[in-house]
Amino acid sequence: MAENDEDLVRLSPTPENSGALAKEYTLDIPRIPSIELPLHVSPKPQSVKKAIRMCGGLQPVKEALHERRSLEDTQQGLELYLNESKDPNGSEQFFNEHPIIGKRIPFRDESVILKIQLPKGTLDTFGGNIKEALAELSSKDVRVTPVAIVNNTVKFREMSDFQVRLDHAPAANEFKNSFGSLEWENFKKFVESVPDNDPRPFENITDMTVNRNNKCPSTDFQLPPPPRFSMVGLPLLYKYSTNPFAKKENGVPEVSSTYIKNYQQFVHDMGERTKVPTRPHALLQGDFDSAQANGVYPGTKKESKFYECLMECLEILKKLFEQRPIWVKRHLDGIIPKQIYHTIKVALALVSYRFTMGPWRNTYIKLGVDPRTSPEYARYQTEYFKIERKMLKSPSASKNIPKPPPTVFESDKPGGIDSRFKFTGKQIPWYFMLQIDLLIDEPNIREVYDGAKYLDQPNELTGWFEELELAKIRRIVKYELGCMVQGNFEFNKYKLKYFKNMLFVKESMMGEATVPKRDPDGDIKMDGVEQYDRTIPPAIGASNELEEAEEDDDNGVATGEADEVILEAEEADDDGNIQVEAQDDEDDTNDDGEDDDVYQETLDPKSASFQEIINRISKSNPQTAYRLAKELNGLIHETKM
Repeated sequence: MAENDEDLVRLSPTPENSGALAKEYTLDIPRIPSIELPLHVSPKPQSVKKAIRMCGGLQPVKEALHERRSLEDTQQGLELYLNESKDPNGSEQFFNEHPIIGKRIPFRDESVILKIQLPKGTLDTFGGNIKEALAELSSKDVRVTPVAIVNNTVKFREMSDFQVRLDHAPAANEFKNSFGSLEWENFKKFVESVPDNDPRPFENITDMTVNRNNKCPSTDFQLPPPPRFSMVGLPLLYKYSTNPFAKKENGVPEVSSTYIKNYQQFVHDMGERTKVPTRPHALLQGDFDSAQANGVYPGTKKESKFYECLMECLEILKKLFEQRPIWVKRHLDGIIPKQIYHTIKVALALVSYRFTMGPWRNTYIKLGVDPRTSPEYARYQTEYFKIERKMLKSPSASKNIPKPPPTVFESDKPGGIDSRFKFTGKQIPWYFMLQIDLLIDEPNIREVYDGAKYLDQPNELTGWFEELELAKIRRIVKYELGCMVQGNFEFNKYKLKYFKNMLFVKESMMGEATVPKRDPDGDIKMDGVEQYDRTIPPAIGASNELEEAEEDDDNGVATGEADEVILEAEEADDDGNIQVEAQDDEDDTNDDGEDDDVYQETLDPKSASFQEIINRISKSNPQTAYRLAKELNGLIHETKM
């Protein structure tokens, strides 16, 4: 008898006898292991023997199923070779690459094995379909008895790797019988049989059939195969997973979203001969013309209303590019409404192009507008600043850095750039990639900007500005930004005056011959520059001391090219595909106003690479992502920690 209710199984009553209780059986029956093979194994003894032989023989199978072995011991798994490990004569096959590894999974999906007895000839009547036979038979004609419980199973869940057989290639067999045997006499015999300048290994190469319709005989392969196809000793774990957007409706698989190409145009050269695009990409224009004619954008469904949303987004962008010919995408995110935001990449590709280098890198420029033609576009040049790691490590400093806005947000200036993107010297901006005209609300920078002289021709490094003018602006921003990050909003006016009146890009460039001598009080008299207060350290006259002062003036803030990790996540423009979702009538905006990630790809943390995880972190916290990317080299599996 069973010791408790869990050891009982109750078979359901038949429909005609639904009022009666089902018969109870004890589950005090044998526990047995099993193997799920990715093969078609028939009940015939020869089929079962062949399957066991492909797993290396009976002994490896017994070891893999041994219940007393711990789970850790079974991690080497059961090796299944798609080619049999031995030929009919008992000798090893010449070449057989990685097997498929099966792992034991105990106590995961216990199942009961039932013995079902039917009247003789019933299965033949129903063509071997047990389900149909049971449905037609009376309960009196069927006898069901539980005979065993499967309590652990070896499962094969990996993809197969390369499998090669060259049994009929003479050169391969010669190599197998000599070097493959690892016997010196065979080595010697093989070497002595090879004449000098032997052309034989290549004799059939020139005669191989090129016509793919005709099968090339295996005897035409007269070269030994590579000893390995892979540098690793185990099969590659592909970690295949199903499409998260796929679903089944009425048994028919269907993908609930699709991806379309945005065909954004890029200019990769700042040379004078380089022409800027004046029209959208030809393929994009073709898709757009088709959408205008049919009312459905190619690659989308009519019910998604992608075309209608695209047209609405285009109208907004055209007006914005009339007001301002060069934009940063992060600024546009606060202007484009959320319900049509998923069309922004296609819409931007229809009205703008991008430079991949130079002072307008990472901006969207109106088609036909060339910022190299006039100094009026100098105000739209970009400067990128970042908080150095030593500052980010400080809890008191990092708490002063504002949280970046969500992917889609609402600007506090309707139809314009959110005021929190501007650098005024009174607030830390949301985003550290700043166009020049977003800096000039700070009085000291405005003074430098108004007095700047433009170059005759722009260059890749400084655009229309002279290098010294940009150096002044950068030093002011770095100093003030570093102060604000540390919670100090009271700036040293003498330092600011010094930055505005710098004579060199780096003050350390002033040698002893060019630096005026200090007076007895340690102050420096500069021609045409007001005498500084003695609160400035007198050490600014010596070149080696100037370098130290210059590092101090950086104030924990660096400038230069935008960090690729952050840009890839925030701008997200390297991906040329746009995911399109069907539009619901109800607004699914969260209460907190943040994006609900319906447009972000699914990330599997178990299979994602280090770079993918950093990019995902950057979407919500760019500063943390930047710190992790700089401090960490990658991921370590938990079993190796």
